[in-house]
Amino acid sequence: MECKLELSVFRFDAKTDFLPYYKKHIIKIDRSKTVNDLLALIQGIELSFGYPKDEFAAIKINSKALYTTEIIDDIVTHFGKTLTLEPLSTRRVVHDMIIDDGDFYASFDLLDAFVDSKDKALFKQYIIYHYASSVLTLEDSFQGDALFAFAYDMIQKHPNQKNAILQVVADSQTGIFLHVKLCNKIFPCAADVEQKISALKNEIMKHKPFVNSYVEKLSQRIDSL
Repeated sequence: MECKLELSVFRFDAKTDFLPYYKKHIIKIDRSKTVNDLLALIQGIELSFGYPKDEFAAIKINSKALYTTEIIDDIVTHFGKTLTLEPLSTRRVVHDMIIDDGDFYASFDLLDAFVDSKDKALFKQYIIYHYASSVLTLEDSFQGDALFAFAYDMIQKHPNQKNAILQVVADSQTGIFLHVKLCNKIFPCAADVEQKISALKNEIMKHKPFVNSYVEKLSQRIDSL
């Protein structure tokens, strides 16, 4: 079944533009298609339009991060037919929906010594959790929720590295206790990632119940948000 969408599409080319802007489009698309198909239709109208096309390509719709494999019918059911399309990070945009994700992979480097090189592919699937967090706008050095979910996975895979991994993510200034719940930032809700992050927090507090007063108070405050 076809539907008509009213779109506001973020546009910016770092090579030529001084400021970003939003371009209006009205597009008809079959509800069984994906967000990736929608982006391809936009590119068919605006040939210069850029968007990610890799396996874990993702953008934000109405401020929620999601993979472009999501089905239009699910998008319309949740968001309606008036949609704002933006890159995962407007601060790191390179070209329209394409961003510089160097900071995301810099987070992986924090655990690189404790995992296998092939584990990097698993890390990549968490990219939306990194850019969904509002903490990044307040703390540039925040390790990121993608790293915490990945850390949980790696502890299961490399249990001999558990203590070393926990020590990294327990950093009181940049680590897991700065996490803010993501359910209202991700589509669909990131329940499994929240469970992994909570499990890591509990494990850290079990071994170091008084990391310092800053961590203890921050953990209690953030978990209440």
